[in-house]
Amino acid sequence: LLFLATPELSIIHCDLKPENILLCNPKRSAIKIVDFGSSCQLGQRIYQYIQSRFYRSPEVLLGMPYDLAIDMWSLGCILVEMHTGEPLFSGSNEVDQMNKIVEVLGVPPSHMLDAAPKARKYFDKLSDGLWTVKKNKDIKKYKPPATRRLHEILGVETGGPGGRRAGEPGHAPCDYLKFKDLILRMLDYDPKSRITPFYALQHNFFKKTTDEGTNTSSSTSTSPAMDHSHSTSTTSSVSSSGGSSGSSNDNRNYRYSNRYYNSAVTHSDYEMTSPQ
Repeated sequence: LLFLATPELSIIHCDLKPENILLCNPKRSAIKIVDFGSSCQLGQRIYQYIQSRFYRSPEVLLGMPYDLAIDMWSLGCILVEMHTGEPLFSGSNEVDQMNKIVEVLGVPPSHMLDAAPKARKYFDKLSDGLWTVKKNKDIKKYKPPATRRLHEILGVETGGPGGRRAGEPGHAPCDYLKFKDLILRMLDYDPKSRITPFYALQHNFFKKTTDEGTNTSSSTSTSPAMDHSHSTSTTSSVSSSGGSSGSSNDNRNYRYSNRYYNSAVTHSDYEMTSPQ
């Protein structure tokens, strides 16, 4: 994604999903992104219907203008799926998809919905100017906004989903908190503050933590999500580079000036800042 985002390319893939991320070699971690049939350059959108539903970004669901950030949303969904074995948001249609997103992340910010052509397809605006999930015959099957917590989905305190990795190197709560923090930044509702490829690669999740006796930037990690997210390459035009138990919509607390991928970044910019 970092390569695709370079100014001379500025390519939006528009259909990132597990099927379109391939191993270069079954015994190695290098990967390639394939299937550019829906891709376009920034500012030259070709298709209105883009992104496979499970990995479709909020701005696309809402009919808003989109940019490179939609691919980062898809990647966040993919990493969670590789970790848990199940799609994070598995909607049967667009309304179901949005409701599943809201279960985890809460209602999108008002400034987005106010500007979204398709906002009223999913939400109702109240007299006080706030938005709420649109009531329909299926509304009872959904959990209240932001109550399906990413903390539990990832198994932060239990060593992964179902405790499958409990006690293994690289699967301590501190490792999972870094992973959760990264995912929340990838799944920021607002594409303007959603983490970019350049900044994602500076995240603590990819840094060696010698004091904890783990190396979350190594291909030896036993977590599928960690293995996949650590696959990096800068030699191919289609290669992909790469808390607390607080509410899972705490991604709204993360704000960056990250629209320029070649900006300087310091280590302190990526200390975890999840609220307690």
